[in-house]
Amino acid sequence: MKAILWPVLAALSLSACDRSDRITILTGEAMGTTYRIKAVGRVGDVECPIHQMLKGLDQDLSTWRDDSWVSAFNRAPAGAIMQMPHTVADLMALSLEYHAQTDGRFDPTIGALIRVWGFGAWRGEWRGEPTAEEVEAARAACGFDHLHIDGNSITKRHGGLMLDFSAIAKGYAVDRMSEILRDAGYENHIIEFGGDVLASGHAPGRHGWTVAGPALGEPITLQNQAIATSGSEHQFRGGRSHVIDPRSGRPLAVGAPAAATATTCAGADALATAKLVSNNRAY
Repeated sequence: MKAILWPVLAALSLSACDRSDRITILTGEAMGTTYRIKAVGRVGDVECPIHQMLKGLDQDLSTWRDDSWVSAFNRAPAGAIMQMPHTVADLMALSLEYHAQTDGRFDPTIGALIRVWGFGAWRGEWRGEPTAEEVEAARAACGFDHLHIDGNSITKRHGGLMLDFSAIAKGYAVDRMSEILRDAGYENHIIEFGGDVLASGHAPGRHGWTVAGPALGEPITLQNQAIATSGSEHQFRGGRSHVIDPRSGRPLAVGAPAAATATTCAGADALATAKLVSNNRAY
């Protein structure tokens, strides 16, 4: 299985000044990156549910897999009507919310632009600088107005529209991992997944969990809160980053990363991307 190339986020380190025998650490790989969980208590019984959940997300959302739901949708012609898996319906609802909240700076309908610029799962198709006409054609294929959603049913109104949930899927996965831990009775935990972090409850003897990383400056303490960082310094070509400004249809110039906090990791993920677009000019 090919690894999914999600937006590259600055690595964050987790720290807790507690006895190591009070904390269980779980690690694994998924979605082309790694995750690390610190939880109070013995939490080995959640490893299988977490693994199965992440495997299901990959099956639904991976643009790198020809057999994923998203890939099937992206190949579908105009007028196609498909049933969304529960995870896709959830993400679509969240995406509409954050698209409106960020004035369009967060937009998972820009797969056609990611493709024309040769990033993500389409980097192997790169044939050089796209023309202005090719960029405008890709922009014309983007936008929620090309979709009709009725419950779990989605209609594709433009054949060129392509979905890419890279800027929110990893945060959504963290939220789902946290749900599994809490449902199993492990309220106090912290999860780091490829740079996205969610802190639930607190470390033993502390008021929360401490998070540190270059993008944050000073270490911060989180309790029942998430933080994500979005960076534009990777996958660049000639000063262009892999992050696309949905408004201009062009990649951002390589610049400083952005961090955002929210009550959910999906929210922090989406808002960090939007903040990066706000803080950096298109190339």
